[in-house]
Amino acid sequence: MLHHWDLSPSAPSPAENLMESPIRNRKPAQARTQDRVARAMAAAEQLLIERGPEEVSIPDIAEASGVPRASLYQFYANKYQLFAAISESHLARVAGEIKAGGQALAGRHWREVVPLLVEAASRYYNEHPVAGILILGWPMSRDAYLAQEVTIENIGDELRSVFATLSPPVALPAEPDAGTIVTELAFACMKYGYFRHGLISEDIIRQSSLAVIGYLEQVLPPELAQSRPS
Repeated sequence: MLHHWDLSPSAPSPAENLMESPIRNRKPAQARTQDRVARAMAAAEQLLIERGPEEVSIPDIAEASGVPRASLYQFYANKYQLFAAISESHLARVAGEIKAGGQALAGRHWREVVPLLVEAASRYYNEHPVAGILILGWPMSRDAYLAQEVTIENIGDELRSVFATLSPPVALPAEPDAGTIVTELAFACMKYGYFRHGLISEDIIRQSSLAVIGYLEQVLPPELAQSRPS
């Protein structure tokens, strides 16, 4: 199902809200505080699924989680910072899926591995609706965008490590950073699929894989680019 959240010009943008509020987005250090933040994030995720980002506020999250509003404002100046933290958490888990999948695929040919890793990432988004809502389907502030790009670079680093374990081993070019570029290519296809259908379909997974394979065929050494699984 395709979600249409209210993104009308009358609604304040994430960037506007961030500019008007003091910078916080601190990490909780004490166990009790970490538990409160975790409860707030879990409540926020449920509210995001039920209402969409524009209809969720910090007071709503405080009421649903039982965490005092003042406690949340100690760490997040506004709901957009909290949403960005949730997005980063999900992207880190996607990186974990890539790492775990890569370990299981060591020794395989890169042409076999690309579709499997794209499928693993797509499955994560399909199984975690909030990841799709915030990462694939909702505009970001500049701060959130920059944080997301750092995490995407981390995913690219994981891919570099995975490809080094394949057979034959593949050294992804470092400049431009091919690991990050293939991540962005697949990510762009996933965003399109989410926009069109509210999920990442099998057809979009195939298109994402083709985009990544086509790019790698152009940047890898000819003997690797033209090789096929035995």
